[in-house]
Amino acid sequence: MSSGPDPVAGEVVHAEDEAGPLLRFTGRIDREAVRRFRVLVTPADWPDRADLSGVTAVDAAGLQLLVHLSRKTQRRGARLRLLAVPAELEPALARAGLSRLLTQDGVPRSGAAADPDRTAPG
Repeated sequence: MSSGPDPVAGEVVHAEDEAGPLLRFTGRIDREAVRRFRVLVTPADWPDRADLSGVTAVDAAGLQLLVHLSRKTQRRGARLRLLAVPAELEPALARAGLSRLLTQDGVPRSGAAADPDRTAPG
């Protein structure tokens, strides 16, 4: 039995950078990380940016959280932006319909027509 915290356990915390408030995701974002997040960060404090640079893995619960964050942000008239997404997470985000949220340096990525949940103009 280990006496300390799991070194790869995920965490989602409210943080701030030079551009303002954001959620910082680190480690393995799984059901337990999502549960801790929902207890510690109230929905009123959910910003419209999420830094995923420290994420090592994400399961269905983590993807569901991102979908929920996106919908809540849309209801406020804004758009959730996922920042610094590790390349290995992009296929899972695409399968979950979250590709449109990916940004590069805070700007939505081009090529949104390739997103499976958006239709091409025409």
